[in-house]
Amino acid sequence: MAALTLTQLGAALGVAADGIDLNRALDGETQAALRRALLDGLVLCIRGQSLTPQSYLAAMRGFGEPITQVRQASRHPEVPEIMILSSEDRDDAGDGKRLVVGAHWHSDDSYKAIPCSLTMLYGVEVPASGGDTQFVNMYAVYDDLPAETQRRLAPLRVVHKYDSSRKGTRVAALRPEEAKEVPDVVHPLVRTHPETGRKALYMNPNRMEAVAGAERGASDALLDALIRHATQQKYQYRHKWRRGDILIWDNRCTMHKANADYPKAARRLMHRIIVAGTVPA
Repeated sequence: MAALTLTQLGAALGVAADGIDLNRALDGETQAALRRALLDGLVLCIRGQSLTPQSYLAAMRGFGEPITQVRQASRHPEVPEIMILSSEDRDDAGDGKRLVVGAHWHSDDSYKAIPCSLTMLYGVEVPASGGDTQFVNMYAVYDDLPAETQRRLAPLRVVHKYDSSRKGTRVAALRPEEAKEVPDVVHPLVRTHPETGRKALYMNPNRMEAVAGAERGASDALLDALIRHATQQKYQYRHKWRRGDILIWDNRCTMHKANADYPKAARRLMHRIIVAGTVPA
């Protein structure tokens, strides 16, 4: 095994991995240790990487099968599985204004029938201050609910849509052919992780429209209360980026959000990869 060291990042979630170079193929023992660290820590930060887009994609294949993302305008010109996230992003198919992708609490891809399982974000350029990414441990959020509340939530399903009326921040407009790929979907509110067997609240405040079959007022009240519970500080880890960080997180048991609080003159450039998941259950 390579000289891998693992260090806990936050009290609620997060593990840092040092001592490896993803330009070199990892041995089976190291790859398994990283996978275990991710499943246990929910968010894995691999430090100090310097990768071409092609080598980044190759390294991430060790965690699952990369899939092409919906918005064509943000795809890397040489590696379409990579989505470019930048401080210079604009709503190309909409009003052309600056767009901060992921600025509200969410779980990636929940508006799809088969959401991605993992997200990888590579810090190619990061500002000297600001631009942190925050995470929530949705296992702990669920575990802390009273048993009666857990029983009440167990059968509930929630409508997720790309452009929800409940969204906290605007989302990028889709071209007509892109919108056809993402019709509204329904997912369970309580999800069982297919690898760990643990239960988590499966929420996306920026994409959830309503509890299926519920009166709108009651639906909004329930979702709002669960969001307030889930985003308490005790469940969070806030990641301060270093250039060369690769963050990998598990969307099946976390939420996250980006912060655009860095100076306007600063440049932030991230390369994002997502890997295939399974139907939430």
